[in-house]
Amino acid sequence: MEPSGAANAVNAAPNAVRIAFMAATAEAQAEATKQAQRAGIEHARANGDGYRGRKPSYTPEQLCAVQEMPDGTGVSRIAKATGLSRQTVYRIQADPAGAEKALATWDM
Repeated sequence: MEPSGAANAVNAAPNAVRIAFMAATAEAQAEATKQAQRAGIEHARANGDGYRGRKPSYTPEQLCAVQEMPDGTGVSRIAKATGLSRQTVYRIQADPAGAEKALATWDM
């Protein structure tokens, strides 16, 4: 005999509460982790402990290749020629000085 609709609702309610509690707990933990990471980064920058950010996904040679491509060359073609992702090519083209600075920060 299958439970009635009301019985299913009664059984489903505690499960919904558990799931909502677990989701809220996970969200709070993720926020706490982000805050701790931000505090660590700020501390490292303030003390000059060498926080450099994420390591660039490109080499100096790839950066030069992207910069030396003729104007009008498609991003997909540049990405294939250099072995970079299209997003990396877009990022380099949008901020060439920042791309060079990132390489210098990592002594690349």
